[in-house]
Amino acid sequence: MPQFVLMLRDNGQFPPHWTEAEIHSCIERYQQWMITMGGSGQKLRDNEGRVVVKKEGGLSITDGPFAEAREVIGGFMVIEADSYEHAIQRCRDSPHLEFGSIEVRQVEL
Repeated sequence: MPQFVLMLRDNGQFPPHWTEAEIHSCIERYQQWMITMGGSGQKLRDNEGRVVVKKEGGLSITDGPFAEAREVIGGFMVIEADSYEHAIQRCRDSPHLEFGSIEVRQVEL
């Protein structure tokens, strides 16, 4: 069955007015959603990373993701689905859609 990567895009922060209990509840919803999806994935650390670019004379390494980006990839998940349409259908009940978008890309095997 084809595999798809779901890239969870957001602004890299929980809403500032949330209590600790609301954050914990949201994390539990994500965990339940991941279990129902049957995929594997991880939350990426907020506000850090590196961008590597090959330039003449070597590599250029900068902090990333880029600050000018409106949305950053906050996490990812790999799932199996019959098609793009099936993968998108499986995303419909994602708690992430309350905070950002999900980019769906098929893995080339």
